[in-house]
Amino acid sequence: MMKFIASSLDAAKAKARRALGEKAVIISVRDLPSGDVEVQASDKPMPAAPMARRLEPTFGEEARTAIDERLARPSSGARLNEPLEQRYGEDALWRLKGDLTRAGRTAEPVLDMSDETVRGMTDILKPHGVGDRLLADLIEGARHSRINEDLYRLETAFNEAFTYAPLGLAPASPIMLVGPTGAGKTSCAAKLAASAAEAGGGAFIMTADAGRAGAVEQIRTYCDSLGVDYFVVDTPQDVERALALNAPTGAVLLDTPGVSPFDPGDIAALKCFREALNAEAVLVLPASGDAEEFKEWTLAFRDFGVRRAIITKFDATKRVGAALTAAHAGALSLAHFSESAFISDGLLPASPEFLARRLLASRPGKIA
Repeated sequence: MMKFIASSLDAAKAKARRALGEKAVIISVRDLPSGDVEVQASDKPMPAAPMARRLEPTFGEEARTAIDERLARPSSGARLNEPLEQRYGEDALWRLKGDLTRAGRTAEPVLDMSDETVRGMTDILKPHGVGDRLLADLIEGARHSRINEDLYRLETAFNEAFTYAPLGLAPASPIMLVGPTGAGKTSCAAKLAASAAEAGGGAFIMTADAGRAGAVEQIRTYCDSLGVDYFVVDTPQDVERALALNAPTGAVLLDTPGVSPFDPGDIAALKCFREALNAEAVLVLPASGDAEEFKEWTLAFRDFGVRRAIITKFDATKRVGAALTAAHAGALSLAHFSESAFISDGLLPASPEFLARRLLASRPGKIA
């Protein structure tokens, strides 16, 4: 069962139909003190005894006024009442696209293959698709290892090449997950919610990704199994309404569609969502893919304000260098890793020890 909030009953029903299809069944309707309407809907058959329409208990005048003022106050972001899919035309946020050509970029390093450390590290890392710049930094870091053994050299190298900063999950630190379609943002939101619940806190998930085929079913399945609240949010105003009316006490997470960081309209929309939630944007990338494409995405999202990354799908590939190369190019801290499709397994705190063991355990071109 999913909840939808809108300014009128018809608008809320329309949201439910967009998310669940024409077979959506309205389970309950609630009038909110702000004047909005909350609808609970399902794509399952109507229960035998229909639930009566419930009215919100009367609030004190002071509380009602505070909520009304909160919802009426416009955010600093523009176009909050427009859907994410709409293109905004020319926008000052175009410059967030950044200069991806990086004209002043220094030349790629030249490796001395006569050096034993260079040969050993190159033999391990290059088959994973690790880029030359990251490879050179890892080789330099490996020289500082106190133990002349591959595992310890790699741990030292990754410790020096990256910073590690797992996410804190609290209502005061909302998280907005961004990145390409298929990176695993929705499952990451569910895994973060599971981690919050395991730590004794709650979780509050919102998704702006209702347009993707199967997205609503996916988030519904995850959240129902976890027993956490979730909302479909079409606009940043929906985010503000959901926060004002529910006052979440646990982790606050927003799952976003896989939009282009090079489209000014998409970036403007994401910016409005981020401002409505006052959230930190965290980039989600799969471990393997087109390294150059990932680098361009990372640099663009770096311009947007992203400073941390979650790398997913370590379990789905041998070669894991593309996302690491991109995160290094964008100077992003590593927050978490995912090596399982199961939500109950959660996300791992990012660490150099994991990376060293992972790259040694699965070496492309080697026979297991």
